[in-house]
Amino acid sequence: MHESIKHQIKKYNTQAKKHNEHYNDKFSQLYRDKFIRNLLFKGKNLKGVYILDAMCASGIETSYLLNKGAKVVGLDISKNNVKEFKKKFKAPCYVRSIHKTGFPKKTFDAIYICGGLHHVLPVLDKVIFEIERILKPNGYFYFMEPNANTWVNIIRKFWYKIDSRFENEEKAIDYDKTLKPLLSKKFKEIKLNYGGNIAYLLIGQSLALRISVKYKKYIKPFSFFLEKFLTKIPIVPNLFFTSVWRKK
Repeated sequence: MHESIKHQIKKYNTQAKKHNEHYNDKFSQLYRDKFIRNLLFKGKNLKGVYILDAMCASGIETSYLLNKGAKVVGLDISKNNVKEFKKKFKAPCYVRSIHKTGFPKKTFDAIYICGGLHHVLPVLDKVIFEIERILKPNGYFYFMEPNANTWVNIIRKFWYKIDSRFENEEKAIDYDKTLKPLLSKKFKEIKLNYGGNIAYLLIGQSLALRISVKYKKYIKPFSFFLEKFLTKIPIVPNLFFTSVWRKK
């Protein structure tokens, strides 16, 4: 097992409860609905779609997928996350790594990873290969990741170095340099969008910034307004990107 995967297992077994507290609260879910999921799934019918919620943690995205009518399978490297997932949902979930899932070829109609690829950069090529392997032909890969192609990434890289929550291998992703070359002949890019500024930081990244969950109800109104307003201004940095690929 790659050393970076071992680090992630230890990290998320330890932080499972805290991670769920900060990413599965009401206001984080509202943020994801409005600013992330809307970019990925708007106009998409998920009813009956057999989808792998990969790197699912305790099921941050799972309720949304189930409410859209999808048939969901969870996967995470943390046994504590998987245990919590199984408590919440009547859906299977497995303690496995996304780079070596053990699923048969051409199993899923779709795979969704929200903010997970930047945790497995040392094995990213293996992850993309595995995703392609277990997707059915014309299956969809949905994902969101922090964006490295912005001046804010200078601050982010410094933060990652001084914050003990992050491993040395973790960093934001430059879509064009890191992910797009992996499209090769296996995938077609269907959609690419950029977003994320004030509310993404204050609401979506409260764990990293040590913002108490109890303050989110006060932060939400002005931060959501600013996020929507600032997104329209070209010079404002976009802190994440979302993309949809389709297997050929």
